[in-house]
Amino acid sequence: MRFRPALTTAVLAAGLAGTLVVSGCAVRADDDGAAGTDAEAPAPAAASSATTEPVVAIADDFPLAAGMGGPDDVVPTSRTGTGLRDLALCGTTPLRGLDARDRMVADNSGGESANTRELVLLDSADEAAAVAEAVAGLPARCSGVEVIGETEVTTEVRTSPFGPAPAATLVQTYAFDGEPGPGATVVHVVPVGAALLVSSTYGQWDAGQLEAGIAATRRPLRRTVAAMAAFDGVPVGVG
Repeated sequence: MRFRPALTTAVLAAGLAGTLVVSGCAVRADDDGAAGTDAEAPAPAAASSATTEPVVAIADDFPLAAGMGGPDDVVPTSRTGTGLRDLALCGTTPLRGLDARDRMVADNSGGESANTRELVLLDSADEAAAVAEAVAGLPARCSGVEVIGETEVTTEVRTSPFGPAPAATLVQTYAFDGEPGPGATVVHVVPVGAALLVSSTYGQWDAGQLEAGIAATRRPLRRTVAAMAAFDGVPVGVG
């Protein structure tokens, strides 16, 4: 059984003053359709101060899909597609309606797993941070466990292995008729400069496998997060 597509209405929120258990609550690019700190995960390097050219788009060769799929898999990226626009919390969809200059999505979902990433380029680092902070503050607007049909969704917000707040890692687990169900969704929210990366990975981990499953979502993202240094401290063009 695959839960993530039906449960993406309960997945995005963050708040980083430690670990908090909450239920789901969630902030466009044009609608064209689309456990603890990991010491090994590198923080994005600062961009060179000599860089003066404004960034107005995400490069076609940006490694958004790096680490997705198997060693021989080639996961395509797209400027359109749903991406994570259907990722929602508390009745709002944080990646739908953002006034993004550019966006890129990648998806490698099927069978009993789901793996989707979305990168948006906003007007400034302040805007990217504000969006991430808004997402992080959403859990405070919700209380209890969100119920979707017969499924109870609980969201745990953890510190991010990819940087300080407002970066965040969210872990969602599910219960059916009051009994813990299989699988979990791990969402990483990473703002760097004017860019914001959100990834969502669903796996069929049981309680005993959960921590290992969460850890396994970090390594595949390292190259993508490191490449986001291109957006750190670089001004975004006006036109």
